[in-house]
Amino acid sequence: MSPEQIAALSALLTMISRLSGWPFGVLIFLFFIGPWLLAVMLAYSYRRKYESNVRLVEDYNSIAGDLKDVVMLNTQTLTTLIADVRTNQYCPQVRLKKIAGGRTDDGN
Repeated sequence: MSPEQIAALSALLTMISRLSGWPFGVLIFLFFIGPWLLAVMLAYSYRRKYESNVRLVEDYNSIAGDLKDVVMLNTQTLTTLIADVRTNQYCPQVRLKKIAGGRTDDGN
């Protein structure tokens, strides 16, 4: 060891002895246990985020199911509307008058 390293080590040991044992023990505890404590805290927060995302997906699935029902109902309604428009059932002035034999009065 060089004289500078020996001086630094002796200064560090002097500082530790003046601190008494309690603060030094806390520093050692934090140095060795701190990363584990941080890992546990992060795992807990990630789990909460995961559970929140699961609830979000479940809510999205229920909304998507409702949307599917609305689209199906609109499709059925528009299909009925197209059939009614083609047979002219709701406009008395444009409604085709049926003649015996299936012909209309417009000559077709």
